Amino acid sequence: MPGERHGLGAAARLLASRRAAQWVWIPLVLTSALHYGVTDLDHWVHDLARRLFYVPVVLGGVLAGPLGGLLTSLAVALAYLPHALLQHQVMLAPGLHAEKLLELVFYPVLGGLSGVLTQRLRRQRLALERAARLESLGQLTAGLAHEIKNPLHTMRQTAEYLQDHVPRDHEDRAMVEAHLGEIDRLTRFLSHYLAFARGRPGPRREVPLATIVQAAADLLRTQAARQGTDFQVCLGPGSVHADADQLVGVVLGLGLNALQALEQGGRVVLEVTEDGLLVRNDGPPISEKDQSRLFDPFFTRRASGTGLGLSVAWRVIAAHGGSLEVRSDPSWTVFRARLQVAAG
Repeated sequence: MPGERHGLGAAARLLASRRAAQWVWIPLVLTSALHYGVTDLDHWVHDLARRLFYVPVVLGGVLAGPLGGLLTSLAVALAYLPHALLQHQVMLAPGLHAEKLLELVFYPVLGGLSGVLTQRLRRQRLALERAARLESLGQLTAGLAHEIKNPLHTMRQTAEYLQDHVPRDHEDRAMVEAHLGEIDRLTRFLSHYLAFARGRPGPRREVPLATIVQAAADLLRTQAARQGTDFQVCLGPGSVHADADQLVGVVLGLGLNALQALEQGGRVVLEVTEDGLLVRNDGPPISEKDQSRLFDPFFTRRASGTGLGLSVAWRVIAAHGGSLEVRSDPSWTVFRARLQVAAG
């Protein structure tokens, strides 16, 4: 899921926050003070303090992800290292010295693992919340679309009747054709809403991923050529048990988004991968804040967008037992659909 992966800079910023000071750095300072503030003969106090170091390590991973856990474990190791290597303690208890060195190895393992597990739990929670919102909104959308569909169909029939009875050279002909054009535009919007409301795949069959990507690519080439975009397709083995039409629609929608993000020039790549497929472009990067909202209904960065295309794509992929993720940096923006792929 987007917004859950932290780079080194982001992890450092999170660890510099007031919340981190309260839950990570203050416990670290207090534990270090306990270590160095008692005599060497109080072994049970040192054993307790050594275990208390687990607290800031785990909380660093919880607050700032795997990299945050590793950075916190490094700080803990630097705080603990002088005590672990005191020479007079080595002579008193060589075995204890080896145990302390193992503790230094355990801290980064604990920090990284806590970050990974927390990150995974957050993704699962966000996925469940988004699925619940989409399900509720889909039911509402289906009802509204049904109520609009019938009168819209009647309006088109009436407009077609008028078009047949207004000569092409008549001054009112342009008004009738504009009326038909607006009805068609509303119909296209309605189809987006109905696709969002359905969400669930129809009849499934075994279909090669290459067939899905190639079908979408054939529909995208004209748009790519029109705007001078380098359009590449990388096919590979593998197949999925899926509603082929829905998956073609997902790849087509992602491809159109990639092309529209470029406007002119640039490069768009459609690729079959070992675990699904991806669509990437070298256009302007998407901010981390926007990445976290891209799959929310009605969120769009384009004035003419409906904000439903990526929500529909996310819902379709989830209904196929997969996941849809986005990663963006100054070089590439990548949408990756992970699916249950059978070997080709």
